[in-house]
Amino acid sequence: MSELRFEIDPQEVLRLQGYRRPSDVPTPEVLEILQAGLAEAREAFRPRWVYQEFEVEAVDAAGCRLQGGAELLIREIPERWGPVTRLGLAVCSIGEGIEERIESLFAAREFPLVSMLDSLGSVAVEALAEGFHRQLCAERLAQNLKVTPRESPGYPRWAIQEQQKVFALLPAEKIGVRITEYCIMTPRKSISFAVGIGAGARMGSDASPCRSCDMRDCAYRRAPRGQAPAPAWTSAVGSLVLVSPGEHAR
Repeated sequence: MSELRFEIDPQEVLRLQGYRRPSDVPTPEVLEILQAGLAEAREAFRPRWVYQEFEVEAVDAAGCRLQGGAELLIREIPERWGPVTRLGLAVCSIGEGIEERIESLFAAREFPLVSMLDSLGSVAVEALAEGFHRQLCAERLAQNLKVTPRESPGYPRWAIQEQQKVFALLPAEKIGVRITEYCIMTPRKSISFAVGIGAGARMGSDASPCRSCDMRDCAYRRAPRGQAPAPAWTSAVGSLVLVSPGEHAR
């Protein structure tokens, strides 16, 4: 996998803007702002990813030990992932261009567009991570291997402080991503995650991590895709397809 095509779904963007129910229909003014945001995203977003796999030496309920001695304290691996022989680490980002553009739009007092572009960035980096995960699953299945659902630092089973270990193992600086002393990634629209890999690994029943997330009141929880027809307004907006180059670390 040298590059990845992924799509930004406008329904997901407006869901983050508060349009969560079928009866929540955006006004023409909102759709105009969304279209302006999509145009901004096409220019500002520079999606990239970096990925590396590691041999797993031992696993228990507290985490896993990798070949070489590094330990990642991802809880409940045997129960949730099943038997894994490798662990994959990835960092995905849409770059710092969005932050620079948001800053200039904010200075120009274009507040509705700032909010829309921020939501677009959140949807874009999640779509990039999901697209990468789906492609990885397909490639490993061709090798008779299975890939588990994603797990990220900062979620219930993996402390945010573990981000330091991820960045010690993975050369995320190759795609311009770093972490602060508080384990926050910069650029902000970046995602790090781990997956388990093995012939007997549990793939999960749904591609979305929201299915297995314990944060029931999360404001960013998304409805499952594909269960309802697209609303009529989406035909006037369309979607945005981006291409992301990547780095396979060694």
